[in-house]
Amino acid sequence: MSQGIEVLRRSVREFAETEVKPLAKIIDEENIIPEDLLKRAGGMGFFALRVPEEYGGPGLSLTESVVVVEELSRASSALGVISAVSGSTAVYPILTYGSGELKEKYLGILARGGVAAFALTEPCCGTDAAAITTRAVKDGDEYVVTGEKIFITGASYADFFLTAVRTGRPEDRHRGISLLIIDKGPCVEVSKLEMMGYRGSGTSAVRFDECRVPAENLVGEENRGFKYLMMALNEGRIVASATGLGIMEAAFEEALRYSQERTSMGKPIIEHQMVQYMIAEMAMLLEATRLLIYEAARRFEEKDPEVPRYSSMAKLHTAKAGVELVRMAMQILGGIGYSKDSVVERLYRDAKMLEIGDGTNEAQRIVIVKSLLGRVRAA
Repeated sequence: MSQGIEVLRRSVREFAETEVKPLAKIIDEENIIPEDLLKRAGGMGFFALRVPEEYGGPGLSLTESVVVVEELSRASSALGVISAVSGSTAVYPILTYGSGELKEKYLGILARGGVAAFALTEPCCGTDAAAITTRAVKDGDEYVVTGEKIFITGASYADFFLTAVRTGRPEDRHRGISLLIIDKGPCVEVSKLEMMGYRGSGTSAVRFDECRVPAENLVGEENRGFKYLMMALNEGRIVASATGLGIMEAAFEEALRYSQERTSMGKPIIEHQMVQYMIAEMAMLLEATRLLIYEAARRFEEKDPEVPRYSSMAKLHTAKAGVELVRMAMQILGGIGYSKDSVVERLYRDAKMLEIGDGTNEAQRIVIVKSLLGRVRAA
């Protein structure tokens, strides 16, 4: 890592350690991020990571964004995942395909501390995103949007929703999907969900009740939105993986600390071979995960055509390694780790989400194999 990135890491870690970590337990228990912490995080540009400086944002590279999300997630996965979605996944389509007016308005909102939600998943369809049913009907110079989304990260804090809508026929599947920006307002009903992990992330069900959206809020071209979404997810999965990396780091540090303090049979438990085995396995998983995520970010920045495969590999590996690492951390802590007073108990619940959200483990395997087969045919 360059010196500049390490300076960024130290700055974010200081904020996370002093401002976020002391509140992490409360955020988890109450399923909400305190408003003052949300404002401070927004003021530091954490919800606008990839917004260029010309629009008032920090203009971070993808690798720098990974560092920020990683460090925030060491303290609170809730804040880390909001940063990942608002600052990266939601920014990409607006920045890449949006009009000048959309960039000025909505990237400016994020630069001033606002939050964006990425509204794709629906009750009818998770992995099968091409089957979405939220409907946008053109009426003069507006679209009328009706439908429901679910498991939308950051929705309870969002100032606007980057929303996948159906503008074509259902049988058109991915060829009939568009992307609209919908402002929060009376026609948008947000119902916060009680999730197992990533509590406090504002994950919600969202209902659009005949929302009238200006036609100029269309991102890119009508019926081309599915492509934009998939491109955004290539970037988003890399940054989402950084939340898992932060969780893994926190669990590893807790297990290492505990193993040196807890004694059994007259000596610290880290001196027992089986504990040493688990600590060594955890260290290996952590470093392998870090290297894969950073390699995926590097390839994205260099516009490598194999980014979809590396993005999915980073996401899949992080999900699997994260669950296993935190499981071992809990095993080392024993009954303490299984109690609600333990940080590892929260991390264990958080780690599981990465096997489901932003594309399941099974879906990532499909992407990886398709990419490999495409490379073979091209050869």
